[in-house]
Amino acid sequence: MKTLTSAVEKKNYKTFFKSFFLLPFINGLFGFTLFFTILFLTKSFSSWIGSIEVFTIDIEDVVLSSIGFILLFLIKFLENFAEKEK
Repeated sequence: MKTLTSAVEKKNYKTFFKSFFLLPFINGLFGFTLFFTILFLTKSFSSWIGSIEVFTIDIEDVVLSSIGFILLFLIKFLENFAEKEK
C-alpha cells in the first residue's frame, strides 16, 4: 500500500510543479522573448532609417522585456485558479 500511495503523491507533485511553475515559466520566457524581439526589431529599423545613430541594447530594454515575462507568467499562473466549466 505504501508504494501505491507514494506513486500517487509523486504524480500529484509532478502535476503541481508542472502547472504552477514549469508552464508559467515557459510562457514567461516566451513573453520575454516576444517583447525583446519587438524592441530589437524596432531599434534596428530605427537605426536603419537613420532615426537613431548608434544601435545599442541597454539594460532598460531588458527590464522592459521583463514586463512580457511577468505578464505571461501571471496569466498562466492565475489560470490554475480559474473555475473549471463543467
